[in-house]
Amino acid sequence: MKNFKAKDLMIPVEEYNRVKEDTTLFEALQCLAQQGDELNLPHPHRDLLVENADGKVVGKITMLDIFKHMEPSYFKMDDQRHPGALSMDFVQKVYRDFNLWSEPLSSLCRKNAGAKAEEIMHTPKQAEILDEDDTLDKALHAFVLGVHQPLLVQKDGIITGVVRLGDAFDKVRTAVLACEIETA
Repeated sequence: MKNFKAKDLMIPVEEYNRVKEDTTLFEALQCLAQQGDELNLPHPHRDLLVENADGKVVGKITMLDIFKHMEPSYFKMDDQRHPGALSMDFVQKVYRDFNLWSEPLSSLCRKNAGAKAEEIMHTPKQAEILDEDDTLDKALHAFVLGVHQPLLVQKDGIITGVVRLGDAFDKVRTAVLACEIETA
């Protein structure tokens, strides 16, 4: 099996949905809907890259970032996470303790539609950025450990692309299906 590199898996920045930091959530979601309709992609993007005024990628907005922004009590929980302790009892306790999603969705949508991308975006940590020459296994390791998705790809400190979990999975699935099963 070919050892894929991040640059082999990534979607180039130029082909990814990008918004400026002052783009509203409403405008950002319009951008996603329009892209999905126009490009007719098999797996439309559900994330956005956020650029500063100079066109440099400074963050990303994912589905989870939007959900967390709509219910800001999640930010109170960030320091109280218990890895591996996500039993249903724990999840329900957190839901009750932080009074999450107590407002109707229609109310939350009205409040948040004008939020700016820079307020919603996730600023990637170094563990969420691959170099173009990093291999597929490094990306898979990050995904399995729960790194904020998608992963960004860089060359010389400039973001050049995006690796999505589904695209990495497609490479693994193709490789496994090309293998012969070993018999004991």
